[in-house]
Amino acid sequence: MDNEEKVKKFLKQHNGYITTAEFISLGIGRHLIPKYIKSGLIRKVSHGIYIENSLLEDPYYILQKKYPHVIYSFNTAFFILNLTNRTPDKIDITVLKGKRVRGNYNIHYVSQKYYDIGIIDVFSPAGNKIRIYNAERCICDMYRIKDEFDLELQNRILDYYFHSKDRNIDLLLKYAKIFNVYEKINTIVEVMMKW
Repeated sequence: MDNEEKVKKFLKQHNGYITTAEFISLGIGRHLIPKYIKSGLIRKVSHGIYIENSLLEDPYYILQKKYPHVIYSFNTAFFILNLTNRTPDKIDITVLKGKRVRGNYNIHYVSQKYYDIGIIDVFSPAGNKIRIYNAERCICDMYRIKDEFDLELQNRILDYYFHSKDRNIDLLLKYAKIFNVYEKINTIVEVMMKW
């Protein structure tokens, strides 16, 4: 199998994306990447990340390929989970304290103690697998960091959540204890479950 066939096969198996490191792991030197760009097989979408030329870029997937430790959170997670129809002005991400991310994002830093809580795999609007926080974690974050959400948006998110078949009230209350918002969340649960 020649190098171009290796690249095509890799692209087919990996959602049409390939990184410089993946070229090297295929035994293809980085000096050959411009050749594949010139031939129209791929195009550069970010530093060290390339996409099959015929595909549309997925900013969520590209960001996580560039920074694997990024978790989508807050408004962005609510949007991807269909708990709001408001498209976020900026992408919201959560990362471990001390990790760097370059770009124009709403970056939320957390300690290792809270980082892994509620991470799930979902598909981005473009159909690629990405990692986000689940609805229960995001609702706790919404009440933990008050300035992020206006009252109208909070009410809309809660309405969508409590009418969702995927809601998990036990998990929501468990997370509420972990994030020290139990009294607020428990009161909301009692009110919403009466409707």
